[in-house]
Amino acid sequence: MKNALRDYGKRALEGSDFRVRCQSDFENGVPELIAEVQNKFLVPRTSKTAFEPFREKFGIELPDDVKEYINLYWHACVYGACNCDKQKENGEGYYKFDEGLVLFPVLKHNGETDDDILFQEQGVYELTKEFREDYEEDVEDSQGELAAKVKDYICVGWTEYSAYKILYKVSTGEIYLQNSSEEKVVDDKPIANSLAELIHKLYFLI
Repeated sequence: MKNALRDYGKRALEGSDFRVRCQSDFENGVPELIAEVQNKFLVPRTSKTAFEPFREKFGIELPDDVKEYINLYWHACVYGACNCDKQKENGEGYYKFDEGLVLFPVLKHNGETDDDILFQEQGVYELTKEFREDYEEDVEDSQGELAAKVKDYICVGWTEYSAYKILYKVSTGEIYLQNSSEEKVVDDKPIANSLAELIHKLYFLI
């Protein structure tokens, strides 16, 4: 994960629109920290976030690479285009998917502790909670069969325009795009074999 973030950070700083694209991430941040992130992208963390509330809420341990994504550095969202395919909603084949993908930012906001990072609106806890609630509101309805499958996924981001969730499969570490058809949770094939691989694959259109 460290190498993936370092590689991405170098490329992000070389891009022409990094600071513009990340402006919303910076709005409520601690000013001194935001100034460092704008200049370096990655700011090493000297303290760690506790992840026990995630396990207590969802019944699973947050995967090690997601913990590293959060605890290694302060950084803005990781975003970019990805050379991948998206399954058609009718289940018949795939099409080239070229929307921007966004992974959640790790930035301390004014008045927050290091442990509060876990509960930010665009963080892994709230994203996963929202994702699971879509399927768990009523386990007796037509989506009831999917409720068990959903528990093997956590949400680590979203796509910019279609608003598909980017899902991490806990049992394998693979990364998938959400499939919004009634019979599926995710597409039949992953867009990356790991979170680090996905970060390496992201590129900028301008």
